[in-house]
Amino acid sequence: MDEMQLLRDFAGPARLPAHDELAGTRADFVAGTTTRPRRHRRALRGGITAAGLAAAAAAVVVLTPAAPPAPPAETDPVRILYRAAAAARALPDVEPRPDQFVYTRTLLADGRENEFWVSADGTHDGLQVLFGHETEVAGCRDGKRVQKESRGRTATSRCEPRPAAHPDLPTDADAMLAYLHRSTYGEGDTLQDLGNEVVDLAGGYLRPAARAALYEAVAKVPGLVVRADAKDATGRPVLGITWNGTTEHGIGNQDEFLFDPVTFVYRGSGTTGAVLGHGIVDAVRQRP
Repeated sequence: MDEMQLLRDFAGPARLPAHDELAGTRADFVAGTTTRPRRHRRALRGGITAAGLAAAAAAVVVLTPAAPPAPPAETDPVRILYRAAAAARALPDVEPRPDQFVYTRTLLADGRENEFWVSADGTHDGLQVLFGHETEVAGCRDGKRVQKESRGRTATSRCEPRPAAHPDLPTDADAMLAYLHRSTYGEGDTLQDLGNEVVDLAGGYLRPAARAALYEAVAKVPGLVVRADAKDATGRPVLGITWNGTTEHGIGNQDEFLFDPVTFVYRGSGTTGAVLGHGIVDAVRQRP
């Protein structure tokens, strides 16, 4: 059978299309060839962008190292005190003028703040604000202190200047420990008295070498105890150091010397509170 004849019989006689018919068909063809690739290219570009972003995100995840775990808190009291001494030695060495004041602001656990302006050489009148009440602290001049009291009265007493800045403190640990044991102000020689003396010195202004010697002297005290999970009155994490001592009444020493767990800077004590501000100023009521 002739297949071509069958096609002719089915389709009828063939003819060439007219010119206007070809023009319309040609326009449809051109439109199809120009629009479809454009859509394809847009889709392709979008696909590449999405893939690139996914690859970038994957690269970030792969290349960014996980944060290292926080180092455990130091728990050796001697190491803490020696690191605190090293931090103290790195502080600027500034010697206050005799007519200046050491300013300190502290916060107690109950939320109350105290402020102190203490004469650098102990001879100028200072000021303390305790629990919201202001009291002038008379300096010691010519062996006498003339303290103002209520209703305009005054009280005169013999005295020795107690400078807030100690220019002649030892800068060696052993010499500093001997100085502490002499109990300069006559409190006694128990561990509690020693603690009081350390708190008094640490809360004042010490030049870097003397402050370092103070911490290293405390490191020689037996029975030191560390509280690595301590917090100061502001809620800041601190390292608390105290020792297993008893007072004459059999009460254990409850004071703590507080240090920053990262920088090992002194942050205050359990009794005097957290140190919020500290510095040298030229006048009472001035703040650094």
